[in-house]
Amino acid sequence: MWYAKLLIPANDGMLVASRAKKHKIALFGYPLSFQEKNNKFLLLCTGHVVGASANKKAFLSDLKKDKRTMKIDMVNDHFGFWLLDQHPSTKMFYDPLIIYVKPFYISPQGDQILELASWDKRKLMAIARAIQTPLYGGKLLSMTQKKINHIAIMTTFPELTDKQKRAFDLAVEHGYYGYPRKISMQKLAKIMKTSYATYEFHLRNAEKKLMPYLHSTIN
Repeated sequence: MWYAKLLIPANDGMLVASRAKKHKIALFGYPLSFQEKNNKFLLLCTGHVVGASANKKAFLSDLKKDKRTMKIDMVNDHFGFWLLDQHPSTKMFYDPLIIYVKPFYISPQGDQILELASWDKRKLMAIARAIQTPLYGGKLLSMTQKKINHIAIMTTFPELTDKQKRAFDLAVEHGYYGYPRKISMQKLAKIMKTSYATYEFHLRNAEKKLMPYLHSTIN
């Protein structure tokens, strides 16, 4: 198969990516299906929102206000399903003969990373040419022919326990991963109202699950 990795920066017209940039959240998602109805191109997708709790809430609230958001069903503040009215030009990304090798990734800077595969190189090249126009301002990062030995389709993000997620969210929210760090693990443990050892245990286990996945997604 042919395999392409693409980068598309956010612009103001993008429904999700522009808001990810505005509210400084990341998003991992997977398209499930699409439908053309009443001159609308409706895309159903699922995914995980990653970031500080306040940022996630602001992002979701902002997204709901846009008339292009047809439905949102959030299981909690980080996982849900979206039905979006997309511009017809985006149909090329959802061709039935194109495979999403990994969930799409939208960074807190609004950059979208897509990893797509197809037997038909022409379909991928058409997308690559389209995203390099002024409308998208993107670029083709790589195009290779290789065997695809697995795809990330059953789950879009590693499963965390409630305590692992709480520990990780607090670390993100309070700047633990910033440079320089804005808070110590001891203070995070106090915020979570647990011991240092217990907090460290939950955070390290969350990182153990998340970091290999994040590394594979951005590389």
